[in-house]
Parts: sequence; structure tokens; C-alpha cells
Amino acid sequence: MKTPKIARALADLVGIARKETSPARIETALADARAQVEAATRDREAAETAYRDGLLDAPEAELERQLAEKGAATVRLDRAEALVAALVQRLAMAREAEARAARQAIHEDATAQCDAIRARLATEYRHHAGSLRALLRDLAAAECARERAGREASDFSAIPSPEAELRVLHGLPEDVVSVETIELWVVDGRTDPVPADRQADVRRYDERRDRGTLLLPGTAHHAAPTSGVNLHCTLRSFTRTRYREAVGDFGRDLLCRTVALPAFGPDDVTITSADPLRDYSGALVELAGELPAAEPFVRPVKERLELLPAVPRAEAEVVQLRGAA
Repeated sequence: MKTPKIARALADLVGIARKETSPARIETALADARAQVEAATRDREAAETAYRDGLLDAPEAELERQLAEKGAATVRLDRAEALVAALVQRLAMAREAEARAARQAIHEDATAQCDAIRARLATEYRHHAGSLRALLRDLAAAECARERAGREASDFSAIPSPEAELRVLHGLPEDVVSVETIELWVVDGRTDPVPADRQADVRRYDERRDRGTLLLPGTAHHAAPTSGVNLHCTLRSFTRTRYREAVGDFGRDLLCRTVALPAFGPDDVTITSADPLRDYSGALVELAGELPAAEPFVRPVKERLELLPAVPRAEAEVVQLRGAA
């Protein structure tokens, strides 16, 4: 009989059903437990068949032994089925714990990021926003000085706008890097030169160095390496210009019109606002003053009174007696 082996296997799996936390190991144990259920079912059915077959002919002692074996097989089957149910429940709990651990890791990561930025945000925002405000103020002052120089000192060279120049606000013209004259082979009857990778393949005539031929190989699969068409070529002069392409207007507006840095705390002042119609002089007026120091946000404790509805005297006495009880 397989009874001892089944009992040992069931005993080994009970510990997994009670303590294991790995879904993979529980799944393996569950497959083994289901195999044990199948084996216990076969043993129980065999014991049931042996008992019924001997009811008329077997001695009473033998029948009692077979009945006891049938009862033991039934117990083993019930235990195996109970173990499968326990493993199924344990697997569901392990998977839920694993999923919860993943969610907890996401929550802990988000909490850590929020705690880190919470410790920096107020101080660093006010610091960097103040630095940017000072930069915009210096830019507005420089642009105003440049505009004044253009009006009052027009006999000197024009000063380009720092912002327009660095941000390429008005585009860029074509920039010619170099211009040179070169000679290239051109197939007679055409205006474009022979491709650069075929220029060296042109064979000059001995009697005329500015004339030559270019072998155009045949395209048939059986053509010999030297077969094809000879194209007559002439050496022509070209002007080669190396340049950077022009850049169009990007359509961007001035920083003094678009940059907005709102107040950080409830009691802070606006650092700078956006205004689509403002020029540099208007921006300089807004940015000229110094920002007041940030003050901690305080909510004072206040008090209010709300009149309660009147309670009849007899009812009030009942309420007092209940409270005393």
C-alpha cells in the first residue's frame, strides 16, 4: 500500500500550507497536494471495492480489517482535500501579500520623493525665483540702456539685443563659410556634374585634357565587366559655396512679457507677473524694487459664539437626570 508515503507527503506539505510566503513554492506544493488527493482517492476506492467484494464470503475479522482500512483511506483523502483547500487559501494570501508589498513600495517611493522635495521646495523656490527675478531685472536694464544708446548715440555702432541675439528671436541670415572655384566632369548635354564617387573614373583624352569618357557599365546579368556605354564628358568650372542655412523667426515673445513667477506662500508677494503688452521699460519698473523677506504663514486663533436653541425646563431636568445616572 502507498499509505506511509502519502502520509509523509501530506505532513511535509502541511508546514508549507501554514507558514510559506512564496507564491512559487506554494504553487509547487499545491500541485503535489492535488497529486496526493488523486492517490488517496484511488486508495479509498480500492479499499471500498475490497470491502464490498468480501461482504458475502470473507470472514468477519477480515471484513472488520477491510472496513478499518476503508475508514483510514477516507481519513487520508479528507486530509489531502483539506490540505489542498488550505494551500489554495495560502496561495491567495501570498499573492495578495506580494501585490500589497509592491503597492507599498510604490507608496514608500512616492512618500520619500514628497518628503525630499517638501524639505527643499519653499527655500529653493524662493531662492531661485529671486535669482531669476534679478536676472530679468538686469536684462531689462541692459535692453533699456541699449534702446537709449540707439536714440541718443546713433552715430556709434548699433548694439544688438542680448535677448534677441541669444534666443534667435528674429532668425538668422544665411552664413557663407567659403567660396571657391573647382573643376568637375560633366556628361555632355547635361548641367549637373558626374557624381563625386565617379569623378575619378573619367578617362581623359591624350589630345585634350579637358575631355574624357566615362564607362557606364551594362545592366544585363551576362554583360562582361568591360561592356557598357561610353559617355563623353567635359571638364567644367563650378563655384562651390559652403554655407549655413538661414533660420526663420521662431515667433517667440520677450521674456519680460511671458515669464511669470507666482508667490509661493499665502503671505508672499508675486515675484514677477506676465504681461503680453509690456516692454523692457515697463518690466524694469515692476522689477526695480526688492522683494520683502518671506514671513512664516500664521493663522491666528479666533472665536465665535453660536446661540443654541432654548430647551423647555421640564425636558432640561430630564436631560440632567440622565446625565447624573
